[in-house]
Amino acid sequence: MLFRSEVQRYPADYDGIVAAAPAINWPKLMMQSVWGSVQMIAANNPVAPCKLAAATAAAIASCDGIDGVKDGVIEDPMRCAFDPKTLVGTSAGECGTITEADAAVIKKIVEGPPSWYGQPWGADMTALAAARGTPLKAAPFAFTVDWIRFWLTQNPQFDASTLTSEQFQYFWTQSLEEFGGVIGTDNPDLSAFKARGGKLLWWHGWADQLITAQGSIDFYKRVVAAMGGAQKTAEFVRFFLAPGVAHCSGGAGPQPYGQLDALRAWVEDGKAPVTLTAARRDQTGAITRSRPLCQYPLVAKYKGKGSTDEADNFTCAA
Repeated sequence: MLFRSEVQRYPADYDGIVAAAPAINWPKLMMQSVWGSVQMIAANNPVAPCKLAAATAAAIASCDGIDGVKDGVIEDPMRCAFDPKTLVGTSAGECGTITEADAAVIKKIVEGPPSWYGQPWGADMTALAAARGTPLKAAPFAFTVDWIRFWLTQNPQFDASTLTSEQFQYFWTQSLEEFGGVIGTDNPDLSAFKARGGKLLWWHGWADQLITAQGSIDFYKRVVAAMGGAQKTAEFVRFFLAPGVAHCSGGAGPQPYGQLDALRAWVEDGKAPVTLTAARRDQTGAITRSRPLCQYPLVAKYKGKGSTDEADNFTCAA
């Protein structure tokens, strides 16, 4: 809610804001969170968690090296064209063999709803597209179940385990029309915040399993269009993506740190952050891998020399 409530409605509250994985596009986010479950219900094919995990692992193995560095992280999931159909007939361990129906559901989870986004390769699909129990059944995301029960239908007895594709589309439209202006938080006009001198440092993990990073990208692009282009937007907004990082923390990628210090230097000293620092640490807290996080749409590119675990050996490039 940060963008709507603070940056837009109350632009004088803060001189600077650090935002991590913001829940922009709330009505869309709520419905996208049950998209995978709806696909399982429609196909009458709940996909076991270990099959989803196997697909994620296969996608990472397939796309890890696209950026020139094998580190167990997909640098830019938008460049990953992994097709889950290639897994049909392969074993997912205790879950059994991946079927054509499984692959079709997984593909739709990644593609997402019409006119919106799914979960990018590298994110933990089991967080939203869960299936549990014996026999296995789709388990729609609890937040969205309550959203439908108490906000949309106002029926506490609504059974989300029977949610059809037709109902999904109806609720999607209702969410946007009824609550987009109330809790939508996606108005790209940040002119009042900019005019007041505010600074926004904003980052999102590419492997976010709960709030798709593509929603942040979508919003950032609309801010750029509304605020006069990338150069003018960069005067008060800096947006970074963190490859391999899950929702606000966790995941295989280096975690950003020092954001508040970077914001303070920008607000108080006029030193706008060009990159953010990110690191993986061992159990003692020692850094085992570091990377620069680059301003979108730039990505970290290996210079070709030195350790791939050291940030100094990377540069930001298109």
